Amino acid sequence: MMIKKLKTKKIEESGNKAEEKDDKKESEKVEDGKEKLSSSFDDNIYKIKKSFENCPDIIMRKVSIGQNKTGYFLYVAGMVDTDLVQRDFIAPVLNMGYEGLMKEESLENLPVTDISFPVDINTIIDDVLRGNTVFLGEGIDHAISCNLVLFAKRSIEEPIVEKNVKGSHEGFVESLLTNMSMLRRLVKNTSLKFKTFKLGATTNQTCAIAYIEGIASPELLSMLSEKIKNLNSDGFIGIGYIEQFITDHPNSPFPQYLSTERPDKTIAALLEGKFAIMLDGTPVMSIVPVNFFAFFKAPDDYTSNWMFGSFIGAIRVFAAIIAVFLPGLYISVLAFHYYTVPLNLLISLAESRSKVPFQPLMEALIMEITLELLRESTIRLPTYIGTAVGVVGGLIIGQSAVQAGLVSNLMIIVVAVTAIASFVIPSYDMGLAIRFIRFIVMLFSAVFGIIGITTTASLIIANLVILESLGQPYFQPWIPLKLKDLKDAVIRLPINLHRTRPDIAQPVDKIRGRNK
Repeated sequence: MMIKKLKTKKIEESGNKAEEKDDKKESEKVEDGKEKLSSSFDDNIYKIKKSFENCPDIIMRKVSIGQNKTGYFLYVAGMVDTDLVQRDFIAPVLNMGYEGLMKEESLENLPVTDISFPVDINTIIDDVLRGNTVFLGEGIDHAISCNLVLFAKRSIEEPIVEKNVKGSHEGFVESLLTNMSMLRRLVKNTSLKFKTFKLGATTNQTCAIAYIEGIASPELLSMLSEKIKNLNSDGFIGIGYIEQFITDHPNSPFPQYLSTERPDKTIAALLEGKFAIMLDGTPVMSIVPVNFFAFFKAPDDYTSNWMFGSFIGAIRVFAAIIAVFLPGLYISVLAFHYYTVPLNLLISLAESRSKVPFQPLMEALIMEITLELLRESTIRLPTYIGTAVGVVGGLIIGQSAVQAGLVSNLMIIVVAVTAIASFVIPSYDMGLAIRFIRFIVMLFSAVFGIIGITTTASLIIANLVILESLGQPYFQPWIPLKLKDLKDAVIRLPINLHRTRPDIAQPVDKIRGRNK
């Protein structure tokens, strides 16, 4: 009886050990969500073919590597340089034979620079989709992956939206690596760093944060990294998707991230301790943190004399005020405060409006909406057609509207000045915000008159005061007051006085020009 119990105990122990062994094998097979290559070559090829089912652009070239062994070369058609693949990868691998592929020193002699040896199916599939060429051989416990990517990409051109007179005429492209190299060419220093992430559950895109080590705040970098790592979406078509996900105040009309296509503008921001969010597939970078006044600056402001830069900067801010409040002021004066108009102008205005059947608000809405339609049509149409539509449409519609008695002559002038003022703003996102707010001001002024204008102005300022960009006050250096940063708010002082970096990015090193 005792012997029987001992035998039973041994059997149970051996069974438990066998189960533990199986569990161990299973854990080794799948580690960190990645399925390791099986000892069965056919199983590996089956799983890879299953993943690439109905993907005719995925090339799986079967070859013989000696001793009745087979292998596969995998790559995406149109994403690799086929000549380099054949010359520097396929031919050397086949010449090695099976014995050579089993030797580590032989693999190191392959005439390719970027080479890796993935041991799991997930990494192999990801490498192929990124444009790598991968070899998988029978009896070899790892794959060979090399980067011989050759994407069809747009050449470097000047940004259409951000024109520059005295500075660089280069703009970012859709290739992340190319954009990184453009920044690296301007900052020949190892302090320029890129922190990369994988985004998009379906698209599997690469996102990067560019910053300068020793200047950028580690706390803000950690905060921004956490925001990006926590993004959960199928994919991100443009940088605007990321901005909307990670913005501090998504319900505010004002942009809290500064978008740019210019490498020089990006480098200027990095030198202040700011961060640039880069996304593969888009030529637009997103700079953070920024304040309200950053959206009214252009690179030409710093390449010109400080007096000219200050003058143009002040004009842009003044233009923004005009674009927001001028139509509302027109409505409030005609509806409530006509007695404030000089008599001669009032008589002329009364004669102009004598045939207009609409109230000032409706008159202004007709022209402003027509202007927005013209603006949007000129953007979406081809350049040579859009220009003609904008010029001809504006002239014909304005003249015809006055002759038909739909609007007054003064309304045409107000709309024209408003449109010109909105075009002065360098940032497209800030321009959109101002166009949107203008309609709110018009509605309030039609109901409350000048009190409506002052109320909306107070609400705008209050919103600007409470906004944050990556946790930093949006309306500084005015609120909170930063006296030393006022040198580059609206009025810019001479460049030799910009010895310290602005506090908006909380830079580690606040003094400019120190040797790192």
